[in-house]
Amino acid sequence: MKPGSTGWEQVSRWIAKLWLALPFAVLTCAHATPSQLPATDEAPQHTVGAVHITRAQLLSVPGMGYSAPPRRIEDAALPKTGWKSIPLPHTAPRDLVPTSTGGVQTITDWYHLDLSELAPSKQPLHLYLPRWKTLGHIAVYGDGALLYQSHGSPIHNGFNHPLLLPLNATANTPAPTSVLIRVNRLRSSGSGFSTVWVGDQDSLNWRYQVRELLQVQLPFMGSAAFLAVGAFAFAVWLGKRREVRYLLFFAISAAAFLRMLHYSVSGDYLPVSDEWFEWMTVASMLWLIILIHLFLQRLHQQPSPWLTRSMVAVALACNIATLPHVSASIASLYLITPLLNLMVLPVAVLIFAVNLRKALRTQFPEGRLVAGWAVFTVAVTSYDGLLQNNLVSPESVYTSPYAIISLFFIFSYIMFQRYTGAFAEVGRLNAGLAQRLQAREAELEQSYQRLRVIENQHMLSAERRRLMQDMHDGLGSSLTSAIRSVEQGAMNDAEISGVLKGCMDDLKLAIDSMESVDADLLLLLATLRFRLAPRIESAGVALRWDVQSVPALPWLDPSSALHILRIMQECVANVLRHTQATVIRFSTATDDQGVHVMIEDNGAGFAVDEALHRSGRGLRNQQRRALAIGGTVSWESGSSGTRFKLWLPLHHKAGTELPALAELAELAELPDLPASNEARLAKG
Repeated sequence: MKPGSTGWEQVSRWIAKLWLALPFAVLTCAHATPSQLPATDEAPQHTVGAVHITRAQLLSVPGMGYSAPPRRIEDAALPKTGWKSIPLPHTAPRDLVPTSTGGVQTITDWYHLDLSELAPSKQPLHLYLPRWKTLGHIAVYGDGALLYQSHGSPIHNGFNHPLLLPLNATANTPAPTSVLIRVNRLRSSGSGFSTVWVGDQDSLNWRYQVRELLQVQLPFMGSAAFLAVGAFAFAVWLGKRREVRYLLFFAISAAAFLRMLHYSVSGDYLPVSDEWFEWMTVASMLWLIILIHLFLQRLHQQPSPWLTRSMVAVALACNIATLPHVSASIASLYLITPLLNLMVLPVAVLIFAVNLRKALRTQFPEGRLVAGWAVFTVAVTSYDGLLQNNLVSPESVYTSPYAIISLFFIFSYIMFQRYTGAFAEVGRLNAGLAQRLQAREAELEQSYQRLRVIENQHMLSAERRRLMQDMHDGLGSSLTSAIRSVEQGAMNDAEISGVLKGCMDDLKLAIDSMESVDADLLLLLATLRFRLAPRIESAGVALRWDVQSVPALPWLDPSSALHILRIMQECVANVLRHTQATVIRFSTATDDQGVHVMIEDNGAGFAVDEALHRSGRGLRNQQRRALAIGGTVSWESGSSGTRFKLWLPLHHKAGTELPALAELAELAELPDLPASNEARLAKG
């Protein structure tokens, strides 16, 4: 295996070589058997089960127009003289450029085969004719009786099908002693007649089957497979309109199918008239060459605009000139078909030469394969031109169908290479993208880890600052006031104990605020109850807990929780210090926009407006804390007691700068001291 090549490439090259060599093998098989038997003027040579007849008597009778074969030879009134002995196969030359002399001048050729010296056979005899080609019909007579006649039009008469027919119905029926084969033709069209085999069916059937396979079935199956793959390529093109090669591949397969159709059909099975079918056969050959040219241009990416325009113009001119309503008759079109084939041959050579030169110059990978196919196609097309003009043995097989079958495999191989190459390229791109994506993910993971570290540090720093600020303003301030009072002797032991208990409550609330409450306000209020209930009860105040279920608050975080706890703590402290209440009641309520938390007492009331404007900061601190979390506070006070209400929103409004408000509230806040402490400090 050559460096850089793959196993698929080696296999594909061998397949292509085998298909290129197949037509030559077909020609060898077609000529091998007859060439082994001598052609003499003696009696027919006997073989095992079959007799190969290589000589016949010929009588040519001119006439005007086609006529139906008579039912009996006596009706033909054949002359006794004018017969001549000829070797088989036999050809009648055709005029390359037919001349019109008026009318349809025909010639009827009668081939006489003497079977009188055949050995008696226990099985019915059959006649096998490998090939006959004529612009007319054929009829076979046994002992003067019509045994077979071809059908269809004189043009598409099944000329490419071999003939195998019984000469006697059963073994008890005597075999005919002579066979006459009638072949009529146009005078200038020529004809061809192969050797003849006579024998039992078993000895002739395999010969017939091989010939039918090589001449008809294999070319038809190849063209049908080409068309099926072309239909698949057309479906691919419908999904990928930019890939014009798939559309060209389909067009080539359709043109090849139409071009090869006349090798397998006859006039009885044509869906169109003979005139249009013949025109379609000629036109498809021209467009097939042009489509191959366009396909090769797409592959080597070296267009030839001048050659393309010239060939399209020539094809259009030929198509218009050969239209059935333009040409004189279908016979004349058929007669000039060999001349058209000879004219197309140099055009095809020019197109292939230009494309191969460009393919080899651009290092087109499959250039050598296409070059070999082009040389092979020129050779087999030239050979078929000789066969069509009756210049070689009519027993030969048309090889152009095998050139098109080879084209199918070569183009399929090229499309397969392009298709798999595209997948391989996609795979390489995906691998590269996966590697780059993996590297990018690693970079993002590192960046994410760094951001997590920074975020954690920032969060810890912010939480540390918040706690330090809260402890400085709450616990620190209370302790500082207590220390000063103790130093000045302004507080007794009980008062100092009360201040320290309050500081302990502040510390516990700060710690409680760090616990996750999962947006549950009731859990936060329960924590408050747990911390403040002993203090309330020790003060001789009854606690009523009428808290009802409320919706969750998604925005409730540790910072917001501490604000709520501080607000509640301040409210309870005010009740215990100033109102002389005997009952304190906690309750909750809900409206469409938020949640209400109420604290009510039955103590002495106070003037709310006056309390908000005096120097004390307890009420104003509650307002600031509520504002920091987007809520509001209000008081309703009278002789029967005071009602404090904290309203909290269900959802924060977009754009609310709560952290900034909280920070301002913390910086502006100075906690109130217990009334006894303030009095003692004032006295000091």
